[in-house]
Amino acid sequence: MSRHCNLPFHIYVKVKNSFLGEKMPDGVTSGIWHGIYTREGQILQCHVLLESGANWSGLPLHAISTSNIFEHPQEVVSPWGCMGKEIEAWHCTYLEGLECIMHKPIQLTGRHTGIVIDWSDGFSRYPQEHKPLNLIQLETGQFSLIPNNYATYKDKHFIEKDAKAAMKFYKRNEKVYWEV
Repeated sequence: MSRHCNLPFHIYVKVKNSFLGEKMPDGVTSGIWHGIYTREGQILQCHVLLESGANWSGLPLHAISTSNIFEHPQEVVSPWGCMGKEIEAWHCTYLEGLECIMHKPIQLTGRHTGIVIDWSDGFSRYPQEHKPLNLIQLETGQFSLIPNNYATYKDKHFIEKDAKAAMKFYKRNEKVYWEV
């Protein structure tokens, strides 16, 4: 693993032109988001092949959308920075497409892309702080990268409304189980 990682599948996006250069005209440029990059403490950066043929590295998450809407700033869509030196993205097929309600930092709705971002060494140092981040496509078209405890999901075939009352008793797991 490394600081760069392929996404499990590519996503067609629009890039807000102001992120491509100060002299770019207003508007958007079409692209294909295919990879990610980050350094410890830095927010996730995107590798995007632009319609011009340029492969752009280093676009922050709030610079891309599937629409022309870019209303949510970095603090909302990417509140967490990188938590280790080695990044990975995996395809969580069950979550893909599930409706999601994001509760923090503000309440928004969207759908899980099925992509989960994780760091290999963050967990090994601080197990109780392990936070895989879920890539959510918001209703506006922007993306948000949030930990499990920032969202709940809807699955009409499984999730029971009455069971949500127990969530107030959930506690972060601080016990690590090892082979005996």
